[in-house]
Amino acid sequence: MRPLARRALLLLVAGARACRFMIYVGDEPVDGRAFLLDTENNLLSLATEPPLVPAAKLSPRFNATQFALRNAELNLDGYGVSWYEAGEPFPRRVRSAAPVVDHGEPDATLAALLRGDAVPTLFRASMDSCVEEPLAPPKVELRSRAIFAHVRAASPFAEISEKNSHPFAFQTLAWLHNGAVHGFERIRDDLLEATRPAARRLVAGSTDSEIAGAVFADHLAGFPERRTYDLLSLRSAMAATIATISHVAAAADLGPACDASERPSSLNFAATDGVSLVVARYRSHPDEDPPTLYYRAVERGVYVASEPTSSKTEDLREWVLLGKNRMLSYSPASGVVVECVDHGDCDDDVPASTALAYAESWGLIAAIGRPLREKLTEKLAKLREAPPAKDGDAAASAPPPGLPPLLVFLATAAAAVAGVAIARPATSPPPAPRRARRERPAY
Repeated sequence: MRPLARRALLLLVAGARACRFMIYVGDEPVDGRAFLLDTENNLLSLATEPPLVPAAKLSPRFNATQFALRNAELNLDGYGVSWYEAGEPFPRRVRSAAPVVDHGEPDATLAALLRGDAVPTLFRASMDSCVEEPLAPPKVELRSRAIFAHVRAASPFAEISEKNSHPFAFQTLAWLHNGAVHGFERIRDDLLEATRPAARRLVAGSTDSEIAGAVFADHLAGFPERRTYDLLSLRSAMAATIATISHVAAAADLGPACDASERPSSLNFAATDGVSLVVARYRSHPDEDPPTLYYRAVERGVYVASEPTSSKTEDLREWVLLGKNRMLSYSPASGVVVECVDHGDCDDDVPASTALAYAESWGLIAAIGRPLREKLTEKLAKLREAPPAKDGDAAASAPPPGLPPLLVFLATAAAAVAGVAIARPATSPPPAPRRARRERPAY
């Protein structure tokens, strides 16, 4: 490859910044180490391993090249963890510009944090400045009802520094972003001018992610006086943030693109006040998918992550891929609510387990389909042992009564994996089962 072509390719890959994050918010505290490090697909894996993305490749818009750029394997340009202690309204944070992995082990700062030896910072109760004070090490392991963690892949030429590492803090809010605002260098000042000074003064770094957080805070009813927020306010602010960024980008002169859809942004955002949560998975191009984002609802909370925390079949059944241009919110009172951000372009959520046999038969995720393949092969063998139908019987070419069409397809896929000579499907796989939507609350 010629030097200029190689440089262009590197810039293209670098320009498609990915990042990955992990979130827990609930009514019951969890062990931070168990959540961030003790799972199979943990924070270190998100920074260094090939993405675990069940169901994502079943999208009708799937493009292997674009998908790889938005779901990168390496996210080593800094990291951060934010959490809330009982009785404290402001988030504590530990951030670093160093890679989260050091010679295969957690970075020293992260390891110290999880065992209680790190020096976190606490946002000072000030209405007009972004000031954090160092605290004494807590000397106890991290446990919290709200944990935000992030590993960063910086945009090309972006500053790699602690102040640019996520999560960001806006008074009592913690904020994360996975993606990029297209043309940010040209619209940065416009976005800042669209926010009130109370939010604008809290920006300490230079990233599009932090300025997007300021836009969110500016749209949040009651900010900065309130300590916690109701779900209506959080959802409204998230929708308004996405609309504002899209509008500013569409109105700006970003070059020769024909329309705004050719200047797409990936806006996977998350915000919490330590009690409630709102996240969005959004891509402004109608024919492209945003980076992946999954959730797992539990009895007293919700986990949200760029990837499921385990590849085991029984664990994947608990995870759901949040649909494109969808928003999830949670509070202890309401539980998990999922709705569309843009009702003109919104996908249904897809259970992660829906893709197991598809992934195995098409070679997309070889490791996770093995148990299912064995079960389907056994089912297929039983079907072959069934008595043959009589000639002329209409059921001769039909599956046994009561056998769901999806199982027929999965059995066929299992046969392909097991070595039966069948042709690869010429069309896309059947659509995933549609989830029943919850009623969208009126704003």
